[in-house]
Amino acid sequence: MLVYGAFIPPSAVLEALDDVVRSVSVPVEAASAEPQRGLLGRFGRHRDVAEESDEVPAMLEHVPVARMSMPITGFGNLTTSDANRLSDAVSTAAAGWPAPTVRFAGGTALDFPGDWSVWAKLEGDLDAVGAIARGVTQSVQGLGYFVDRRQFRPMLSVATVTPATTGPYLQAVVDALEAFRGEEWTMAISLTRETFVDGRPALTEFKRIPLASS
Repeated sequence: MLVYGAFIPPSAVLEALDDVVRSVSVPVEAASAEPQRGLLGRFGRHRDVAEESDEVPAMLEHVPVARMSMPITGFGNLTTSDANRLSDAVSTAAAGWPAPTVRFAGGTALDFPGDWSVWAKLEGDLDAVGAIARGVTQSVQGLGYFVDRRQFRPMLSVATVTPATTGPYLQAVVDALEAFRGEEWTMAISLTRETFVDGRPALTEFKRIPLASS
């Protein structure tokens, strides 16, 4: 099974973020605009067959709450035995890491080259969060597993732009996230495995690893 490490916020925290993004109304004139007038059309991204239909295109593709997470790293395709060894190693290391209290506050979009996401930004002790993310990968280095070493970003993807997304609408969504201040929550590490839901890949948590009490 493909195994990943992630931070998964509480459901209530994620639902509040989802409500903020969905609360931004689509202007009538934007809803009736041609898809190629949107951001992806201007950036040259190809339209697929579904986008050629007569249906009004969605301004954003929302990430389902059940699939929202902040990836830490990927560990590759592991057997159950190897996944248990990895879990033990991370749990041992995590017992010495104080758990940061954080919240979501602010937002951004299209934040780096090749990025098509709308992001909610994390606020709190981000140095500690980054140290924990690095510690997760370091804790399993001696086990011989493949580790995805891409840099952790203290942000959570809540949606992606579509061929219909316009600049003003995207800015309105970011502004709504910028004005948002979510409830505080205490972080833990989640180990997840890739499964398929309705034919699409999804991550299912199989281990929640608590961090040390502060």
